[in-house]
Formats: sequence, structure tokens, C-alpha cells
Amino acid sequence: MIRLDRSIGIFLLAAGMALAAGSAQATVVVDITQSGANVDVTATGSLDLSGATFDHIQPYSTGIIPGGSNWYVALGDSPGMDWYQLTGTTLPFGSSGNYYTSAATGGDAFSIWGYDGGTPLVGLPTGYISSTAISSSMVLAGETIAGMTLTPGTYTFATPGDTIILNISAVPEPATWAMMLMGFGGLGAMLRRRRGILAA
Repeated sequence: MIRLDRSIGIFLLAAGMALAAGSAQATVVVDITQSGANVDVTATGSLDLSGATFDHIQPYSTGIIPGGSNWYVALGDSPGMDWYQLTGTTLPFGSSGNYYTSAATGGDAFSIWGYDGGTPLVGLPTGYISSTAISSSMVLAGETIAGMTLTPGTYTFATPGDTIILNISAVPEPATWAMMLMGFGGLGAMLRRRRGILAA
């Protein structure tokens, strides 16, 4: 019994370290997930602007454009934004050029923008101080990840001194849920059987 508990503990510790190592590089993480009949968007972290090129100041609107040269993710509250040039992007994160807007947003202003085919930009609250915490959220009511043509996956956007990660989560199909439940059931049965063997 002690050997089994120790093995599980070592596995959980290794998994936690792998997750921490995988996310250590990304200082701003934008998560887009399906939540019932809505799509939820959050942005958390901070951005190191060392070496970043300032582009311009401009007001912004909140929402998402999944594809095309004017791709866009913007959330939070701010009358204006300071825009800085991105040095690298992984695209596309969707196929539609439609603009899905939302006024149900709050927190710090944060955006990534294709800038209509020009140098892609990241937007931050006007006067943003490098490495200050960012926390914002947005709800797109009545939308789905599939309906918005968002492509599930992980996308990387970079400034000279930092990284932005966009995570789009797939919604498991009913068959996937059934397979997951069967897997958890099998794991539970295996652990019960092992406990019986160790106790004997």
C-alpha cells in the first residue's frame, strides 16, 4: 500500500513539474473555452516589454475575429490602448473573418491584433508599466467555439522579451465523454484490485 501511494505521489509531482515547465515561458495566457451556451475568454499574467517597439495609441472594441488578416482578440475595460509590435505569431486560430463582439467584459485591457495584414500588434492599457499584472475576462453569450470557427489548439505570439499563449479548448463530444468515463472506471477498478493484492 505504501509503495502504491508513493508511486502515485511521484507521478503527481512529475506531472506538476512538467506543467509548470510548460507554462513558465508564457507570461500572458489567453484561454478561450466553451461554458454551456457561451464562450468564455480570460487573459492572465504580465508582459515584459523589454525591447518591444511601440506602434501607436488607439481606442479599441472588445470581441474576437478568428481568421483573415485582421484577426483579433480583445477584452477588458480601457478607453485607449498602447499598441506594441509582435515579433512572431502562430496562425491561424480560426477561419472566419466575422467580428464576434461582446460588451460583457471587464478587467485590464488586453488585445492581440493582425493589424489588417501589417505588423501584428499586442495592445495594453495606455501607460502600462512592463511586467504589471494583467487580469481580464469576457463572455460571448450564445456563441460556440465551433460556430465561431475557432480552431482548438495552442497559439504563440511573441514580443522581443516575452511570450503570449492563446489556448482554445475543444469541447469533448459525447462519445469522448463516454470513453473518458470508461477510462476512469477502469483505473478505479485497477486501483481497487491492487489494493486487494497489497492487503493480502
